[in-house]
Amino acid sequence: MANREKMISVSALRGLVLVAVAWVACAICIGQTAPTVHRHGGGGSSNLESRPGSETFFGTSHDAKLGTLAWLLHLDEGHQTGEMFVAPHMMKFSKLDIGEDGTLRFESPVFIGKQYRFRGVLRSEAISGEMQLINVKSGEAVEKWELAAVLLPAQAVRTNSSLRIGNVRYSNAAYSSEGGDQTGTDIRFLSTGTDTTGMIVFYESYWGEPTFTPLALSEVAMDKGVIQFAVELPDGVARYHLRQTPTGGLFNRDDVPHTTGDKDITLKKVRPTF
Repeated sequence: MANREKMISVSALRGLVLVAVAWVACAICIGQTAPTVHRHGGGGSSNLESRPGSETFFGTSHDAKLGTLAWLLHLDEGHQTGEMFVAPHMMKFSKLDIGEDGTLRFESPVFIGKQYRFRGVLRSEAISGEMQLINVKSGEAVEKWELAAVLLPAQAVRTNSSLRIGNVRYSNAAYSSEGGDQTGTDIRFLSTGTDTTGMIVFYESYWGEPTFTPLALSEVAMDKGVIQFAVELPDGVARYHLRQTPTGGLFNRDDVPHTTGDKDITLKKVRPTF
């Protein structure tokens, strides 16, 4: 399978993004109905009773072709809806099913003949199960990933000054109306309360990374105003740094050769983080 075809299996490509944006705009115009939400289950107390309001989960999956993937999920029981990150934005579920026994199922809207479907469990402060990318026409899964996600604590969803990095987003991502393409890169650092994780999305490949693919960050650390982190790719671990500036940061990769005159990539600190 060609590299570009592999990338489609993880997130929306440039054409997919345009269709997804158009779908959202159309839904707003015509008055989209609320996502289908079911609550089911028999006797016994629900493990969700102590989980009121909205919650954000960060998860990872291993993909032999692309590396360690990142998943950002948001469940809002109060409004009976949820979202998942499909680059370059959060996409609302078309269906959400939370069982009293902890079973969790959700589906994304259909895009370019494909759809994400998740089947798993929601227990304590974690989600686990199988994420599939479905070919809607055939009904067959074209990709499958084992997903494990943890709840980001309430203080992690807000900026927490007590943490050295906390929740912060750096980006130069932009939409080119001339070329019809998304460009740049987007880095999101997320606090778990005890350490920092996050994800990076390359909308253009600076050093050969897969594009439109949320990749999980690891080994996140900061020293003297420089944030360092690693990303697992199919051919090994890639290492990067982000040197903080008053308005954002200077981004570069550390494990590849550079020629004289190579410049860091300027990123801006942007909001919201999610």
